[in-house]
Amino acid sequence: MATQVQRQVKVHGIESENGTSHQFAPVTPLTGLSTVGDLAFNAEKTSFRLPDGSTEVWIALIGTGFVVGSGDRLLAELKNDGKQARISPAMVNEDRAESAQLLQLTLGCSPPGSDSDDLALQLTWASIYALWLHPTHRENDIIAISVDSERVGEYLRCTGLAITSPFSESTSGPDAVYWLQREAFWQGAGAPDNQHWLRCRPEESFPGFNGKLGVFASQLGFTRKGNVCTVHPVRPPKPKPGAVIYSRFIVELGQQLEIHHIDASNPAHFEAYTRWQNSDRVNAGWKERGPDEKHRAYLAAQLADPHTMSCVFLWDGELAGYTEIGWVKEDNAACFFGAQCNIVVGEHDQNSHILVGEEHFRGGKRYEAVATSIKHTCFLRDPRTRQVVAEPRCDLSHVHIQNKYLPQEKKKRFDLPHKTAMLFALQRERFFQEGHFV
Repeated sequence: MATQVQRQVKVHGIESENGTSHQFAPVTPLTGLSTVGDLAFNAEKTSFRLPDGSTEVWIALIGTGFVVGSGDRLLAELKNDGKQARISPAMVNEDRAESAQLLQLTLGCSPPGSDSDDLALQLTWASIYALWLHPTHRENDIIAISVDSERVGEYLRCTGLAITSPFSESTSGPDAVYWLQREAFWQGAGAPDNQHWLRCRPEESFPGFNGKLGVFASQLGFTRKGNVCTVHPVRPPKPKPGAVIYSRFIVELGQQLEIHHIDASNPAHFEAYTRWQNSDRVNAGWKERGPDEKHRAYLAAQLADPHTMSCVFLWDGELAGYTEIGWVKEDNAACFFGAQCNIVVGEHDQNSHILVGEEHFRGGKRYEAVATSIKHTCFLRDPRTRQVVAEPRCDLSHVHIQNKYLPQEKKKRFDLPHKTAMLFALQRERFFQEGHFV
C-alpha cells in the first residue's frame, strides 16, 4: 500500500504569521500510487513553471484522465469515469450541441483551517493551469469538470474561474458540473495574487488597502503637449524602474519570459538598450541611433511621461529586447486615426511597440510569445481596456509578422508626421478567445 505523499512544493509563496513558509499538508495517494515512478503515462509530460519562475509543475495523460505533479510528487488527479457533459453554450440547439468527457478534479486531503483551505485553492488553480496547457485542451473553449469539495466549487464560481453549467442537474457538491472557460482563465480569474502573470500593480502596493477597488479610481486628467490636446482618465503610477511587471512560462520554447520596467541606472539595461538602438537593423525601423546622452534623455522623458512606460523583456533572465506600452488617448498618434481608420479610441485603450534586440532571440515563435505577452500585460493591467492598437511603419517586415501571429485586425495604412504606418487593432474578446498562450 502506498504511503501518503508529502506535498513539498510551495505553489503559493505565502508565509505564516510566525514567518515560516506554508507547505501543502500530506496528500492522499492518487490512483493508489505515490510517486511518478509508479505511473505508466500514456504520453510525455507537459512541464512548465508558474509565474514565480521557480515552481515547476507538470501534467500527463494516464488512462482516460490526467495527473498533475511537481518533481516526483503527485499533486492532483483529473479522472474520467466515462461520464460526458455538454460543452456547447445554451444558445446552441440540441441537435448540434457538443459533449466531452467530464473530468473529476481530486486534490490531496488537507487538515481543517483557513490556511489549508487557501493552499488547496492555489493547488486547484495550478492544476487548472496545467490542464489548459496540455495539448488535448489548448485550443478548447470550454472544459467540463466536477470537484469533490464545496469550498473549491464556491471558489470556482465566485472568482469566475468557472461557471456552473446551465445543464447541470446540481448547482453544488460533487454532482455539479462546472465549465472552465478559456477566456476567463487567461484574464486571470481565480489566480493567486502572487502567482498572477501580472507581477506588479501599483494600485495594490499597500496590502490591506485598496484591494477591493479592483481598478484605479476614475479621475479626470488633461494633456496638452505637441499635437496632443485631450481630456482622459488620470493614469495609475508606474511601477518602480527595474520592477518585474509580467512573467509567464512559454511551453513551446521551454523558457520563462519576463517583462521588466526598464531601469536606465542599471548598466545592464542601459548597455543593452543603447546597443540595440545603435544597431543597423533596429535603427532602420526606430531611427533612435545616437550617443549615450541622447538615449539617457529619451528614457528619462519616457519615465517622466505618465502615459507611456518603457520596458525590457528577458528569456530565462537574459535581456532580449525592448517594448513600450501606453495609453492611446494621450499618444501623439491618436489624432491621426479615428474616423479616417474606422476605429474609436476608448478611455482606457492602450498601444504597444516591440523591438527584438538580440539576434538569437528572433524568430516567429519567440515573436509570437513576446507580442502575446505584451498585449496580455496591457489587458491585465486594466480590465477596462477594450483594445490594444499598434502602428508599425507599413514597409517593414514587422507588419507581416504582426498580421501572422496575432488575432488582430489590420485597419488601414495612414500617414503620421514621421512615417506611413499600418494601423492594427486587437480586441479584448478576440484576444482571450484566440491568443496563443502556449
